[in-house]
Amino acid sequence: GIAVVAARGLPARASARPAARAPMRAQLMEGARFVLGHPLLRGIFGCALAWNFGFFALLAVLVPFALGPLGLDPARLGLAQAGYGAGMILGATIAATLQRRLGPNAVLLAGPGLSVATPLLLLGAPSGGVVLPFAAMLLVGFGPMMWLICQTGIRQIVTPPAMLGRAGAVLQVAIYGVRPLGALAGGTLAAAGGPAAGMWLVAAAFAASFLVAALSDLARLRNLPAAAPA
Repeated sequence: GIAVVAARGLPARASARPAARAPMRAQLMEGARFVLGHPLLRGIFGCALAWNFGFFALLAVLVPFALGPLGLDPARLGLAQAGYGAGMILGATIAATLQRRLGPNAVLLAGPGLSVATPLLLLGAPSGGVVLPFAAMLLVGFGPMMWLICQTGIRQIVTPPAMLGRAGAVLQVAIYGVRPLGALAGGTLAAAGGPAAGMWLVAAAFAASFLVAALSDLARLRNLPAAAPA
């Protein structure tokens, strides 16, 4: 009783108001300036854009190419596509080990570099054969999965905690924006010039992804970078 009466006599505390947040566009612009201004993040950004363009072009042309010029039936196409999942599992399993032994730069170059082999193997595969298509899909699962694991760790190391959300949002918006463009370009080129023409577009995009990584600071990153200040 007495405690309740005494508590009611205390002055009311002002409720804490959340700090005003900048508009979403301003936050994205701030994140973009940070990503493009950091040499490692800039390399990751460019590499990811070109690779995602090429991968979604590959998704658009793979089935017509495999069932047409490659001469696969649906069952063999499914077997070849299983190589992609196997490659991802293998890449996730050994990514950390390879990064420790060879350095982050080797993993960051292997991702787009092995991807270039995928369209070339598909273009050079004999009609009806499934071994090279399986190997091609395994490589595009294996290398990029290792790349994804490595670059995610690097982004979290070099990005200040307060900037993680904005920097990540910039990368995701750009990547998800370029994917339909890759699919549209691959499908349009395949429809106009045949599935092989679309596959050459895939090769060009993956090669561009590799060149971006090779010409950036990612290629010289023999050890993990220093952590960003909190």
